[in-house]
Amino acid sequence: MIKNIVIVLLVLLNVNSYSDNKKLSNAEASYIFYYKDIAAGTMDLSIKNQKDVINISTTYDGNFLASLANKGYRKETSLIKKQNGKLLPKEYTYTDDNETYEIIFNDNTAKLSSEHFEDQHIKSRNKIYDPISMLIILMQSYPNIESTYSVISKKNLKIYDYKFNNDAIYKINDEVYNCYSAEYKSGNKINYYYFSKEHKNLLIAIKINKNNKEKIRIDLSEIHNLD
Repeated sequence: MIKNIVIVLLVLLNVNSYSDNKKLSNAEASYIFYYKDIAAGTMDLSIKNQKDVINISTTYDGNFLASLANKGYRKETSLIKKQNGKLLPKEYTYTDDNETYEIIFNDNTAKLSSEHFEDQHIKSRNKIYDPISMLIILMQSYPNIESTYSVISKKNLKIYDYKFNNDAIYKINDEVYNCYSAEYKSGNKINYYYFSKEHKNLLIAIKINKNNKEKIRIDLSEIHNLD
């Protein structure tokens, strides 16, 4: 009896260890940004995982075409706390050519601060997230993930209703990726995210279609670090 209990415990420990090893921990990757199918700049993704926090950032560096899509220069960073098996955003910073602002999260409330405007307080019935914290949740938590999230994007509270496809295929040049994908609709735009199963669910592509036509595409160009 005791021997059987020990075996079960060892199996559970190995399963948990295997599951943790499969999760993306740290990553550095570069992407090419396309505006209406024309190369318009780059995006860099950085993920740094520490004991109880995750730092994630995206940095856009684009030309005139990218500026038409508000991605001439833009950097977003998010500090996410690991708490009781969940990922909760604590601080988010947004910077572009025109402004900088910060968001401090506290469960279902958030405070926006900037030298460009007076403090704003946002409250939701649900926990509030930022767009970058949602990326790490999609990469680390799938398939144990909710379908609806309250997200502050461009200083406004929005509801993201996700649809998931566990068997998506995405091709970049001659490379074919087996992915899972997530999509949500925002007005007349549909946002698609693709995550490679062979690369610990690393983000490999973003597509934004407007009125059923591709407006923005961001494709992986190089993985610098992944563990």
